[in-house]
Amino acid sequence: MTAHAFPVSESEASLRAAASFDYRYSHVAPGRGERYDDLYRPGTGLAFYWTHFERPYLEAQLRRLAEVYPGGRYLDFACGTGRILEVGARAFADVTGIDVSGAMLAEARAKVPNAAIVQADVLTEPIDVGRFDVITLFRFLLRAGELREGVLAWLRRAIADDGTLIVNNHRNALSHRGITYRIQARLAPNGFEDELLTDRQMEQLLSRAGFEIVESFGFGGFPSWRNRLLLDPKLLLELETRWTRSRLARLAKNRIYVCRPIA
Repeated sequence: MTAHAFPVSESEASLRAAASFDYRYSHVAPGRGERYDDLYRPGTGLAFYWTHFERPYLEAQLRRLAEVYPGGRYLDFACGTGRILEVGARAFADVTGIDVSGAMLAEARAKVPNAAIVQADVLTEPIDVGRFDVITLFRFLLRAGELREGVLAWLRRAIADDGTLIVNNHRNALSHRGITYRIQARLAPNGFEDELLTDRQMEQLLSRAGFEIVESFGFGGFPSWRNRLLLDPKLLLELETRWTRSRLARLAKNRIYVCRPIA
């Protein structure tokens, strides 16, 4: 099932200009998928946290949920190149990924050939994909701006009444990175500082859409620099593991929330 959200006549210059204010345009340029995946190449900071914290947590949650919803349906919204979708496909047989970017979805199709891949902008065109027992939404809300409310409302309609939503905030406003970014933005305002979210703001945003948080997980307590680790990986793994198990986890750069629908 494929629905195209953008006309092929869009110029690269127009896309670059639109990317500054609309997430729907920021990931559609040719080659964007390969460049995105390169951020997670071995040895990078993102690969370290993905390997040791984000992926294991997701794998555990999705395995558990596959038992809760035997034969259930799974959706990864804004699936990009399929990094999260691939994890979900190991737990569920009925798997769907949705994104606006054909460039990103080309990578997702290669990673998860058994998934139903849908290219669509759900806020501008009607699509019928049914309802899902489990939905993931990763690396979307930070720069989604005014799209946040609309997408979460769409997901609330797409999720089963007893379903589970797993969503992340990959630049917690109260983390070291969030605070640093806000200071930098005050010196050179760009509007992005207002998009950073705290746990409380995430809770309020999700509540307005009809979800409540039932569990949270945080990782990324220690700073990195331009996707490079600043500490020895073995030492960092020990320190970060302790951090995730402490009350300080709410101040971690990366936060994951397990949510359920509310009436």
